[in-house]
Amino acid sequence: MASNLLDDLTIRAQKPKLKGYTLRDGNGLFLLVHPNGSKYFQLRTTLHGKSKLVRLGVYPNLSLSEARVKAIEAIKLIETGLDPTVEKKIAQAKAKESAEATFKSVATTWLEIKQKTLAKSTHLKIQQSFNANVYRRIGNYPIGKIDNLMVREVLLIMQKRGALEFMEKTRGWIKQVFDFALADRLINENPIPLTDLRLKKHVGEKFPRLKSPADAGKLLRNLTDYAGSFEVSTCVYLMMHLAQRPSELRCAKWTEFDLENAVWTIPLEKSKTRKHMVNPHTVMLSKQVVAALKELKAYSGHTEYLFAARLVNNPVSEATVRKAFRLIFTDYHIVPHGCRHFFNTQANESGLFRKDVIEAFLSHGDEDQIRAIYNEATYDNERQELAQWWSNQLDLMRDGAKVLPFQAAN
Repeated sequence: MASNLLDDLTIRAQKPKLKGYTLRDGNGLFLLVHPNGSKYFQLRTTLHGKSKLVRLGVYPNLSLSEARVKAIEAIKLIETGLDPTVEKKIAQAKAKESAEATFKSVATTWLEIKQKTLAKSTHLKIQQSFNANVYRRIGNYPIGKIDNLMVREVLLIMQKRGALEFMEKTRGWIKQVFDFALADRLINENPIPLTDLRLKKHVGEKFPRLKSPADAGKLLRNLTDYAGSFEVSTCVYLMMHLAQRPSELRCAKWTEFDLENAVWTIPLEKSKTRKHMVNPHTVMLSKQVVAALKELKAYSGHTEYLFAARLVNNPVSEATVRKAFRLIFTDYHIVPHGCRHFFNTQANESGLFRKDVIEAFLSHGDEDQIRAIYNEATYDNERQELAQWWSNQLDLMRDGAKVLPFQAAN
């Protein structure tokens, strides 16, 4: 079939008539000249065996060459079974949605979905960071109009005040919001590059922790003079004995504990390494820990949380526990997470326990991903021995006795 029968000179020369008329260009493309003088490019084809008319645009806003390109694109869509008219409406709706979708609205939707998989404390940190650092500067901009320079300006403000670690985390969360928008076709590409040399890199440091058994003993003795609440005092005591992640203990609920069998089962959704876990992490409880929990239950057993805040149905805050550590031990700075490092050092230096057992006790993910898939050992008995050994060691430190590595029982 002949094609490209029209040219611009012919089209411009057409005058309106009492009735509309058409000029064929070929391959289904034609020009409709309306009685009012308007000229429309249209494509006549078939879709699913039925006649289909596709309106392409108005001349001269749509040139002849552009109309031919659009006609070819429409024919290709039809060959795949899609309706060009419907696809155009979808594209227009997406464009409108993208124009109306601000960074804040997209981030809010992303956070609602992530709430199902994120730890409660992490979800709250993201919300707080976005509210304090991000929304006030780029929150109301259409997400498709935001580029890396705009995001960088947000992050540079955090960098100037020295919050490098939190800046890096916030940048990662912003990047995830753009990935989410990309998946929803609100944007065509993620504007955040893998690295930005204009931003300083945070150099991680070890958590400030106790330097010696003697210092640990001093901290435990100082607990008796702590002027804060009994619940917070017990929280500090249990962090020393359990060596689990502070957020997991601070937010622990009574329903997670089986004191009769001396086991604490941390729900999978609370575990930091849950992505690599099939079953919840269990923590074996020493006799000292069970005794402390039974005493605590007399104070807070009526509440949902072990360490409930006074005025609201929430666990005590991270700031409260950090402050308690500062008040109880004043020789140098330590933080709750440092209890895990101190335990890890002492347990490994004792030489009494296998590395796998210590790592399982701490709920560390296996760096060897292949090995992690096949190694399903839980080391329950050895972890129970380790838990009791550690509590005994802490008692010796508290009482000022010389701490010696004990021989493992036969």
